[in-house]
Amino acid sequence: MKKKLLAVGLGLIMAFSMVGCGGDSDKNENPEPTEEAVEAKQLSDISLNFADGYAKVTENSRFELMINEDGSSIRVRDQDTQEVWDSVASADGFNLDDVNAKWQQKMQSPFEIFYTDLKKGYGSVINLSLMELDYSVDMVGIENGVRVSYILEQSGITVALDYSLDEHGLNVEVPLDGIKEEGNYAITALKVFPYFADATDTADGYYFYPDGSGAIMEFNDNSHVSEAELVLQLFGDLTVYKNTLDVLDQQESEVMLPVFGANINGNGFLAIIEEGYEAASIKVSPTSQVVKINSISTEFTFRRSFVDNRIAGEGVLTFDEEIIPCNRKISYRFFEKGETTYSDMAVAYREYLTEELGVEPKVEQDSIPTSLDLFMGIKEDGLLYDEFKVVTTFEQAQEIIDRMSKEGVHSLEIQLKGWTKDGYGMEPVMFPVNSKVGGSKGLKELLEYAKNKDVEIILEANFLEGKAEAGGFSQRDDAIYLGNKTLFSNFDETLFLMSPTTAKENLEQFIEDSEDYEISGISFYSMGQYLLYNYNSDDTVTATQCMKIWQDMMQMSRDTYGKAVVQGGNSYALTVADKVTDIPYEDSGYQITTKSVPFYQIALHGLVEMTGQAGNLSSDMDREKLKWVEYGYTPYFELTYS
Repeated sequence: MKKKLLAVGLGLIMAFSMVGCGGDSDKNENPEPTEEAVEAKQLSDISLNFADGYAKVTENSRFELMINEDGSSIRVRDQDTQEVWDSVASADGFNLDDVNAKWQQKMQSPFEIFYTDLKKGYGSVINLSLMELDYSVDMVGIENGVRVSYILEQSGITVALDYSLDEHGLNVEVPLDGIKEEGNYAITALKVFPYFADATDTADGYYFYPDGSGAIMEFNDNSHVSEAELVLQLFGDLTVYKNTLDVLDQQESEVMLPVFGANINGNGFLAIIEEGYEAASIKVSPTSQVVKINSISTEFTFRRSFVDNRIAGEGVLTFDEEIIPCNRKISYRFFEKGETTYSDMAVAYREYLTEELGVEPKVEQDSIPTSLDLFMGIKEDGLLYDEFKVVTTFEQAQEIIDRMSKEGVHSLEIQLKGWTKDGYGMEPVMFPVNSKVGGSKGLKELLEYAKNKDVEIILEANFLEGKAEAGGFSQRDDAIYLGNKTLFSNFDETLFLMSPTTAKENLEQFIEDSEDYEISGISFYSMGQYLLYNYNSDDTVTATQCMKIWQDMMQMSRDTYGKAVVQGGNSYALTVADKVTDIPYEDSGYQITTKSVPFYQIALHGLVEMTGQAGNLSSDMDREKLKWVEYGYTPYFELTYS
């Protein structure tokens, strides 16, 4: 291992001396220094003083940020309590000498890098920590912190990390313009601060991670020992989605919020992935017989991988040529010394949503409605011919409204499923309205009846999928292609995933076709569960662009009809959607998990309307109703007339 310090104090001075300078600065050889430049110069002078191996970069009213001379370790000190958070392994009760030299290097590194040789294209990935590499660093000052560029000499890759303080704690950013690739090698992923929250099994505390409603791994719970690392892919894994297209009831862990947290011996934080979450995962690594230390961290994907079966007649792992274009940022919000509960973390995230993202409460607590899905019709496969099965007509829907009103249900939201031309599951064709359930005339009469009863009627629409049997789309132009140039479809290629741009075009057509119907909104199928990306050369869409398209579509529904309902509760939906559905009560039941917690429900209570499982589909209706009350869910049922 070889380490060289290219620039520290000089870099800080040069970076800040540019503050306030314009293009005409050469006309005045000795300009008066600005107040910002003077403060920066003082900061850089302090930064050159590496006492006890660390130099103070900056401080605020509560925190102090320090860095060591070779840039391999960051330290944050709480000036009130003198408690310290280190970017390297420093858990109480853990001795670095207990592991071999390779693990020692890993545990003293601020990141692990994954990279590959794109020109060879063999798909092999090199995974090394910083301290296992020959590297040099360049440090320059930034606002409230320092940028450290790590120049990895063998690979020709440079990775810059920005470390800064704010009133809540530490920010770690991987700026897109700080990634440089000057050889054959290309970065595929970066695991940031893998041992920032390290803890032994004897520590008092837990990790929180956003599996389903939320989950906790307690350090003293032996069920996690020697278990495999848990990888939680944010906002759904399209590989899993592809494998479950043929399965009606998809079973997959839902990771809806870009957050995780830790409470270790009374010191706690909540980490919020503020940027780059559309290409990120959360990793929880439990203790093993070799490494008796737990850790939790974020891994950012820079290039997606695909198995290309066209190369040499067998599957070869290939990677995107271009980096996923987004900045990546994690904000560590530290709590006061003492026992930090998951409720404290949920409240902190709620404050972030309202104060930083501008999420406003959309729920009137004194008039929570009953949510009702009415299933209308579906095409059934027959031996000789297909038959359309009608289970609820628009006229029968009026009768249901009337009967519920007489029973005292006066605040009602109804979502219609299977109302489309060919019924449920025959997307993307929607209008005209199916004639067998009542047609255009029947829907208009239902809408008028519901309006007089103050009942909202919402139409469910699936803009994500397209069934070959239904037609109405081009596989070549409208369907999604993966990075290996294959269509995203189920096994027998009867069901395809639509490009986000096609989905938006279909919504525009939907709005035009629905002009004569006074509906209250659209219920967007699965849009809050998955972000899509498309490698079609004529319609390339990144996950970041998809997120913006989904938000635009939700807003279009609100602007046109008044409301947007979204299946799934991924964080990007929360700033727009009025209601999110199918929100799990519990975690996915991984072996390392000690218990599930209602983190999601505490953070979102009152901000957005939520529903869980349909009450009449529950195995225990009494328990279901109690969960609704406890978590603030809207009572929800799925019915047919019969």
